[in-house]
Amino acid sequence: MEARHAQHRSSTRPARPRSAGQRRRLQRRISRRCRSDDRVGLSDAEHAHDARNHSDPPSTIPDASDSPFTAATRADDGGHGSGNGLGLTGVRTAQHPGYDRVVFDLGGTGTPGWRVEYTTDPRAEGSGDPVTLKGTVFLQVILRGLGLPFDTGVAPFGDSTTRVPGTGTKGMAEIAPGGVFEGEQQAFIGLTGTKRPFRVFALANPARVVVDVRHD
Repeated sequence: MEARHAQHRSSTRPARPRSAGQRRRLQRRISRRCRSDDRVGLSDAEHAHDARNHSDPPSTIPDASDSPFTAATRADDGGHGSGNGLGLTGVRTAQHPGYDRVVFDLGGTGTPGWRVEYTTDPRAEGSGDPVTLKGTVFLQVILRGLGLPFDTGVAPFGDSTTRVPGTGTKGMAEIAPGGVFEGEQQAFIGLTGTKRPFRVFALANPARVVVDVRHD
């Protein structure tokens, strides 16, 4: 009987408080698990890029388990952004299972916003001049929260004549990155075939706006 009482007292004894070192190690393990969960939806290249920068992407990253992902052909409005201190530094394309991707790389400071929608008549803001690029249907991409190069200190990426081929993609013909007008960068994505569902989201550190277009 005494042995059983002793065993019971031992099993209900409160755990000893952790030392400061143990608490720090536990917090690091939790933090690593959270960062791993947050990276769902990035390509291998984006994973590697974020690992090099030791930074966490924002919670706007979509879930990669959606294949093909949920999307629509209607306009996608991501707000106006903030700061007007960003500038376009590059445009990249890639193909993934079930969709093509365009990444608009941004430098400077601030948070980007966007509005992306289909248009039948690509024209430059301000001048109204037609924008000629390869493709049969066109997505207009308005990147918000941007500024002029002499205000942001970010060297401009190309000009109105610059065209980025849809290298490695299935249904992207060409991208016209355009230029900044009143705090917005207007770009066009030329697609082959007909209108297809798309999604848009932002990544941070460095800032990027991503447009994914499904193959179907």
